[in-house]
This record gives sequence, structure tokens and C-alpha cells, in this order.
Amino acid sequence: MKQRLAVGVTAMCITPLRLERAMLRLSQVLGVDSLFIPDHYCGFMPRALWRPEVIPAARQIPSPHAFLDPFVMLGMIAATYRRVRIATGVTEALRRHPVSLAQAALTIDHISKGRFILGIGNGERENTEPYGVPFTKRVARLEEALAIIRLLWESRGEPVDFDGTFWSLRKALFATPLYNGKAPPIWLAANAPRMLQLTGRYADGWLPNRRFSAQEYRSSLDQITMAAAAAGRSMAAFEPALMIGVTLDRDRRTALANLVKMPSSAVLAMQLPGAVWATHGLRHPMGERFEGFADFLPEQVTLGQVDAAHRQLTPELLEEGCLAGNLDEVTAAVRALVDAGLCHLVLWNFGPPSGAVAAALVRLAQLLRRLKRIALPPRDSDPSPSTGEPAPGGPARLGGRAIGPLRDNRGKEKGTCR
Repeated sequence: MKQRLAVGVTAMCITPLRLERAMLRLSQVLGVDSLFIPDHYCGFMPRALWRPEVIPAARQIPSPHAFLDPFVMLGMIAATYRRVRIATGVTEALRRHPVSLAQAALTIDHISKGRFILGIGNGERENTEPYGVPFTKRVARLEEALAIIRLLWESRGEPVDFDGTFWSLRKALFATPLYNGKAPPIWLAANAPRMLQLTGRYADGWLPNRRFSAQEYRSSLDQITMAAAAAGRSMAAFEPALMIGVTLDRDRRTALANLVKMPSSAVLAMQLPGAVWATHGLRHPMGERFEGFADFLPEQVTLGQVDAAHRQLTPELLEEGCLAGNLDEVTAAVRALVDAGLCHLVLWNFGPPSGAVAAALVRLAQLLRRLKRIALPPRDSDPSPSTGEPAPGGPARLGGRAIGPLRDNRGKEKGTCR
């Protein structure tokens, strides 16, 4: 049986709860394969812009920063929506202790009967620095956290020790059992080379959140594959994914032109790194060395900076952060990424620039149906990136346990993808 592209969406995880529930119900009706829940204390939109005359959503959502706890929400979703996979999109180990993450992940995996994905990254400044949480040595902290989570999941209730730079364990007990004897998959939100290395060494999936060409996506996936091979891990059950925004219209040019007109698009563009702006001959209002969304602090962004960004906006710059076009154009772009290795796409909808909500939902539903029909190419028996030969090391071993094939909520085999 041919494997098909899995398609999920991101929820907002924001108040009012009635709107969140409505979105979740709609996602189920649309037939999504997964729901990803963000882990934020605040959002990216400056409060000064959150006005109905600027952003129509402000009529229904009083604040863009009123986030709900993701793990509590995931418990509700797991108990209510019993078909889709559910995930953090994404959490981190700056605000949350690795033991808390390990426990929360297994709790949700039990409630969902094996449908949980622990999506994790190295954090964002907006969720840490304003609250007194250090925003330093993020990758090193993440690596140590991953080692601890794996250690606890593999401990089988026996006491464990761990000597790290950031955390230490002494005869620590962790007796929460794995659901059906299998740990939930860990997906890393990785873009930079060091994070790609961690993905190959520790993760079961890859969840970048930027626009790629097919060649760029394949190149990054090759880096992950090489890191996995060096660690003696197989990629046979690995899931390459992508989280990205989408805007639909009658064609790509119209979609991007309408997006440029939206005042909120300036803030979206400001979350691109200064280096990306420079490739378009533009200067980022926060400087050429600005690293993008991970460094973004909405309370420190001035309206002058937003205006400066909006004056420079071009369709080409905005396309660096989203998929844009009609159904055929977006489907073709996704198909190229599938040929490069993508097997799970997670979309967040930019919404209709013209305010035509009903028409936008129809287009989104049509897009989801099309994307879910994309067949994945036949998968080799775990080739290495350069030779096509099987990677060394035999089955993937995460802390000593071999990874099996993907499973559904009853633990039955679903096949693999890459």
C-alpha cells in the first residue's frame, strides 16, 4: 500500500477557549492528520497593532498574548479527538525541566493511546528573557535535556544518575511506564547545522519552520542522515516534516500582492533574519545581524520599526516565510519537497487578505484534500546520503532500544516515510 503525505495544522492555543474549540472541531472535519500546539507565554504581534481596524481577528481575540498551557490543552484534545496525532509545536527545555517534559510527554501519550509527538526546539527570547529565564547556551541545554529524557524513558523504574552542566540527577526514580512499551517520538525544530546534527543523533523526526527549496531540504536532510549514521542510528523510521504558513488566492502573484497590503505582514517579515532581508537588497529594521523569530521581542518593537518594515515589503521577501499561490501552485511546491524527502506537512493559515473567510476555508479544505493524496516516493532501505548504501549500525538505537516502525493509536504498524 502506498504511503501518502501526512498533513497537519497548528492550533492557536489562545483564549477565548470557545474559538479554540471551534478551530479544533473544524480541523477534524477537514480531515487533518495531526494537530500541533504551540508553547508560548506571549505571541509575536506587538500590542499596538492588535486593533480591529488593523487586524480583523482582534474583534474576536482580545489579546494575541493570552496563551493557554499546551500540555493541559493536549490532554483535552487527546481525550476529545481520537483519530489525529497530537504534538507540541514546539516546546523547549529552558522554561521546563527535562524531567517535567519526560513525564508530561508520557502522560499525553497514555491519554492519546500512543498518538503524541514531543516537538521540541531550543527556545525563543520572547518566552524566556522577559520572565527572567536565561536565553543562553540553548543548543547545549537542549542536548542535555534530550539525553535526560531518553535516560528516564529507558530507566524502567530503576534509579538513574546524570552529571551534566545544567542538570544533575542522583538516584532519580522515573517509573511512569511507556505506552505499549514504546516511547513517544521526539521531533526537533532544527534549522542550523548544529541543530541538524542533534536531530540525527537524538530525534525521530525533523520539524523545521522555514521555506526551503527542494534542494535545500534534501541537503539539510542529508546532514541529519550523516549525523545519524555517525551515531550508529538508522533512519528507517525517521519522519522528515515541515511547519510553514500558507496563503491561498487565485494565483501566486495575487496571493503575495494581497499579503503585502496587510499591516500584520510587516511583523511576519520582521521575524525573518536580517541576512535574508539582505539577499533581497533590503535592510532589516532591527539590523543586519538580527537572527529572526527566535530573537524577536514584541514589547520592544516600535511602530516606527513596523512602518519601516512595511515600506520595504516585497512579495519576494514575504515568500521566504510561506507557501503562496493557488491550489495547483502550492501543491506543486509541496510535491517537490516530498520528492526531496518530506513526509509530514504542518500548515498554519495566514488567513484571507481580503477578509473572505468562507471562501478561504473552502480553498483550505480543497488544498488539504489535494495534499493528502500526494504519494510518497518508494523508500530505500535506509540509504546513506552520498552512496545509497544502507547506513551502518543496524536498527536505530535510542539509549539502547531499537526503534520500530510507525504505529497508530492501537500500536499497529503503519509503515514508514521519508
